[in-house]
Amino acid sequence: MKSRNLFLGIILLFIGIVALLVSIDVIDISWVAVWRLWPMSFVFAGITILPVKEWLKALLLLAALTVCVLLYQYETSHGMSHWLFSRL
Repeated sequence: MKSRNLFLGIILLFIGIVALLVSIDVIDISWVAVWRLWPMSFVFAGITILPVKEWLKALLLLAALTVCVLLYQYETSHGMSHWLFSRL
C-alpha cells in the first residue's frame, strides 16, 4: 500500500471523527483556528512524498502533528495574530 494513500485515508478518517464529535457536542473546536493552520497540509503532504524510510516518515509526521497541535492550542488561547501574522 502506498503511504500517500494511507496518509489520505487517515486524514479523512480523522476529519470525519472530529466533525462527528463536534456535531454531537463531545468536543469544542474553533474552526477559525483550524482554518488558519491550513498551510500545515503542505507540510504533511511534503513529508509523505519524501524518499525516506517509512519509520522516518512516521516520525516526521508525528513531529509535524505535535507542532500543529501546539499551534492550535496557542491560537485558541492567545490568537495567532500576535505571533505569526504580526510580521506580515
